[in-house]
Amino acid sequence: MLETLAAVEERNLNQIVVEIARSDADVQYVRTRPSGDSGTTPIEDGVKAFESLHQWVLVNAVSASSDRHRLVQPSRKPAQALDFMRSVRLGPTLEGSYILTVYIPIPPLIGQMTLETAGFPEIEQPFERRVSLSLRESTAQAVAAADEVIRLGRGMESFTERVGNGVNANLCEALSGLSAGSSEPVDIEFSWALSRPMEPTRPIVVTSNHTAVLREAAQELRAQTPAEDVRVVGAVVRLHREGSMGPGEVSIAGIVEGDLNDKLRRVWFDLPEDSYGIATQAHERGTTVSVTGTLVRRGNRYVLQHPSDFYVIPD
Repeated sequence: MLETLAAVEERNLNQIVVEIARSDADVQYVRTRPSGDSGTTPIEDGVKAFESLHQWVLVNAVSASSDRHRLVQPSRKPAQALDFMRSVRLGPTLEGSYILTVYIPIPPLIGQMTLETAGFPEIEQPFERRVSLSLRESTAQAVAAADEVIRLGRGMESFTERVGNGVNANLCEALSGLSAGSSEPVDIEFSWALSRPMEPTRPIVVTSNHTAVLREAAQELRAQTPAEDVRVVGAVVRLHREGSMGPGEVSIAGIVEGDLNDKLRRVWFDLPEDSYGIATQAHERGTTVSVTGTLVRRGNRYVLQHPSDFYVIPD
């Protein structure tokens, strides 16, 4: 019976089994196409894909938990989004190249809801379903923006115009990382919990051309947009001030917390006299420090404005 259903719907048999077994969850399938045997992937590519998958879900949980949309999300995430992430489950990987699955548990529906009423905005959806809807909407909008750049030659306005639809640098980074360097397209399919019915939706295809544009868009959005409430962790590599007293300029070589690429950056900022003294000791001892502020790019230099919470991280 299941084989007949899979043939009629032209779908993976294992996907149908998963959906029947988990009728209380929205399931997202991310089909990657790495080289090699079906159902396997190179370990480095797999790690990158799973990190991007986590970021993809987290970005949309943050969007669903706030009415304010930004081109770069803050590194400090809302408590509601973090609590939600603890409930999300990874499902088994499936063959068909290499398919990653995500389960988002959906609270049971009290009363009856039909397909005709399920999509109406006046019907309050639980937070978990709102995240699922955001995943599909933001992904479709980001791919549409990349399409406009490719086909119409538009610029970054294709992305900035869609900030209200959940498009931001963090989302572009996550989507561009799902392919893990493969030149093959990535298919993203959405299956809705049977306990809260939704109209079926078509898969979204992210091609290698989309991936290249999304990666560049993420870099441009970060370069042009101040990132608020950013935490930088690293080593003090340069100190400068006029005279032996007063405030001074500090440079850290470190990692920006929440940056999916874990890229080492050199960040400059000013500190008052007491904190400058702490930075001097950290430089002499080679200890790691942490600082929070608004990260902006000026030419080739990253500057942290309004630095605060500067301290040495214990060994």
